[in-house]
This record gives sequence, structure tokens and C-alpha cells, in this order.
Amino acid sequence: MGLVDPSTFEFSTHIRYSETMHDGLMSLPALIDIFQDCSIFHSEAIGYGPERLKEEKKAWMLTHWHIAVERYPRLGEEIIVGTFPSGFKTVSATRNFYLRDAAGSIIARANSTWGFIDLSTGKPVRPSPDHVAAYGLREPLEMPAETRKIALPETLELCDPIPVRRDLIDTNEHVNNSQYVRIALGALPTEVRPDRVRVDYKRSAVLGDVLHPQIALEDDRSVVVLADAEGAVYGAVEFLFN
Repeated sequence: MGLVDPSTFEFSTHIRYSETMHDGLMSLPALIDIFQDCSIFHSEAIGYGPERLKEEKKAWMLTHWHIAVERYPRLGEEIIVGTFPSGFKTVSATRNFYLRDAAGSIIARANSTWGFIDLSTGKPVRPSPDHVAAYGLREPLEMPAETRKIALPETLELCDPIPVRRDLIDTNEHVNNSQYVRIALGALPTEVRPDRVRVDYKRSAVLGDVLHPQIALEDDRSVVVLADAEGAVYGAVEFLFN
């Protein structure tokens, strides 16, 4: 569908077989992937896609996800995916996402926080005024209340290590953000379909690193911490259940 207005990008699609699990419903990683695709399409449409940023040695790096799911769509179901920026602050920005069904109801929504990074130094920098202006702004979606950071349990169970393979790496030469969630889901002892998901990204894992998952299972949530052998955290994933 493309640009609804300069600040918003939408496209319609159907849930593909490759995006579903054995129950015929869209998987959580597929939901994250389609949100990520929508943000890339938006950036491309306004002229600030990954290739242009790469030429400028800049990148938007995801630092936090908060995803709330009313229901997971079924195989073949028609959906509309949308995204828009909801705030810019010095070296960071927030972006909202939504998934609508054929009747127009929002069945999943998300808020995300991003840092603007100078790839030559690895440090945050302020995006140029024309860059910010190109995106525009909208009022943020209403989201469930959350604390800024995931509260980590005092006790975590260590799981088998996972080496970072080539198929986990994206165009920024880091493990892609949805892969952290895939790995976290795989570390849990049973399959889950969370109502909400939060992810804190601390630092980027790259090819050759080894992730050491640590898990904690509580009544209303499961937490997976992905760290190196010394315990330095790459990211923390929290799955919440109503």
C-alpha cells in the first residue's frame, strides 16, 4: 500500500505458510520480522534506507522492543502491517507498529526504541535535521504500562551454548534482532505463545561469538538472558502471559 501520509507506511499481505507454526498461527519471530520489514520499507520510501545509511556510515540500532499481541493471525489470513515514528530525542527515536485484520481491528501492536549509531566509531550520534524531518511524527499507540528495563530474576538456569552462525547475521554484520527472540524461545523447555514480549538489547553479537542462554520460569513470565561466557549480557528477553 505504501505511504498513507509522510509519517506512516502500510502494506497488505497474507500470512504465509513459512510464517506459521504447527498450529497454523503466525510465529512470534515472524511477527517481529514483518514489523522490521515494514520499518525498512518505510525508510526506503522516504529515501533513508539501509544502503544510504551505510554510505554515510550510520545505522539505526534497535535497543528495546515492547510487543503486545491480542491474537496471532492464521495461515492465509489477510492483514495490514503499519509503522510510524512516535518520537525523536537527541540520539534516539521511538517507532510504533501495528497489525490489523481484514475488519480493521488491531490484533498486535508494538513500541520500539532505536539508537542512531556512527558505524565508524560505534558511538551514538544525533541524526541530521533533514533526516528527522523526512520521517515526520505521529502520536504514539496506547501500550500496556511497562518498566523501562526488564527486571532480571536473582536465579537463572544456564543452558547449552549457541555459537553465532552466518545465517543469524544481518546487513549490519550483527545478529539480527528477531534472532535473539528465536534463540530465547528455543531455550525454553516448552513451547509458549506470549501475550506480551519485551526485549532489551545491550550489545551486538557478531559472527564467532557464543551465546550462553540463562532462563528463569515464573508464574506469569519467562525470562531468557543471552550472555557471553563471562556473563556480559548481549540481550534479555521477557515473555509475559496474561
